[in-house]
Amino acid sequence: MWLRATACLTFGLWTSVTTAAAIEVLETTHDNGRYTVSFEVVLDADRDKVWRIMTDYERLPRVSKIIVESRVLKQEDANLHRVGVTLQACVLIFCKTVKRVVDIEARPPEEILVTDDPAFSNFSYAVERWRVAAEGSKTRLNYTAELVPDFFIPPLIGPVVVKYFLRREIRLTAVEVEALASHE
Repeated sequence: MWLRATACLTFGLWTSVTTAAAIEVLETTHDNGRYTVSFEVVLDADRDKVWRIMTDYERLPRVSKIIVESRVLKQEDANLHRVGVTLQACVLIFCKTVKRVVDIEARPPEEILVTDDPAFSNFSYAVERWRVAAEGSKTRLNYTAELVPDFFIPPLIGPVVVKYFLRREIRLTAVEVEALASHE
């Protein structure tokens, strides 16, 4: 559940429309409380439009039902932002509200670096990297993250449930990003 929230910090979305997006890679590992996540997905959407959606930090709730609040707390320049995000994620019968304060460094034209401030987040450590690359008329998103939650995740079922949940939610996210990009 919290990995969905993490993956959706930048753009998490919820819809049931069929998509042309294809998940090509999805890996999750868990070792001693530290999760690593990576995925690649190809979207049937223009790269510049996807970039604009992903860097519109004030409007994150429009792209995800789990993001209940998002606001820019501080802006250093056009590419450096401190953003507060509140997420409500549920898996099966378990729900968790996750608070994050993140420093986001957009490195145009292709990279976004997201780092949690552990003093204000539900993660003792979290670093995420997004790569947004054109692939003809499509966009390849590559995501990697290292995350240490500051809350309990059951060790026996956590990694299995996280992988299932991520696969489903990444696909739904891709659908919504494609839809938003088609309307820009």
